[in-house]
Amino acid sequence: MKLVTFFLITLLFITLGAGGYFYLVIHKPMAEEHVRMKIGFPGLEKANAELKKYKEKEKKEYGWVATAAETLKIGLGDEIKENKAEVTNLGSMIVINISEQTLFTPGSVTFAKDSPPTLTKLASLLKSAVDIKDKDILIANVTQSVPTQGKGKRRTPPKEARTLAASRSVELVKYLERNGVPSSTLIAAAYPGQTPDRGFKIKDRKTVIVIANPAVAGPEAPAPKAETKTEVKPVAKPVAPTVAPQAQPKGIPIAPAPAPKKTN
Repeated sequence: MKLVTFFLITLLFITLGAGGYFYLVIHKPMAEEHVRMKIGFPGLEKANAELKKYKEKEKKEYGWVATAAETLKIGLGDEIKENKAEVTNLGSMIVINISEQTLFTPGSVTFAKDSPPTLTKLASLLKSAVDIKDKDILIANVTQSVPTQGKGKRRTPPKEARTLAASRSVELVKYLERNGVPSSTLIAAAYPGQTPDRGFKIKDRKTVIVIANPAVAGPEAPAPKAETKTEVKPVAKPVAPTVAPQAQPKGIPIAPAPAPKKTN
């Protein structure tokens, strides 16, 4: 029994000694060094807070792009293999290009005969993909002008490139709305017939879908405080003291008074 008690007491002293050694030799010097560093770098905590804020903002702007692009690539895999579509992530946005003949009849606003499978995939992806939720979806088209066709009653007027492209964008937006894509996220647009080469595989004559974060305005600046104007009371004009009227001097007669008569 005494041996066990001695062993426990010894173990207690060893534990206390190790704890004291750790506190005095390791923890306390590190704590003091940390305090000195904070004093030496007064802006360190502020810089760390700013860095954290920047990382959160960067994640919000760019973090969704890679996973959303991968989802779209898988969903449109058949069209990509056949070079009918391409999906590219560019910074904070995703660009989908779909060749004209895949969705539309040449020179027309009507959807192509073989377009339903691609249209169904597109609507399903834009409606259900988690990473695309609440993003702006711009639907645009690029095509060429169509000259006058036919004669007589069958004659059709020419179609300008941008006008035809805009009409196609509106038709596709209506289709997506009917199939569950929130209308508040859809934007219809049109490109001119000639566009600069931006490095995409599919060039002109295509549908362009751009997915990006919505433009959000920053917090409004507080309205300037109205200036409080001090009411200036009109100063009363000094009133001249009342002066009692003085007796007017008698007038001096113009003609001399007559001399008194002498008595005998």
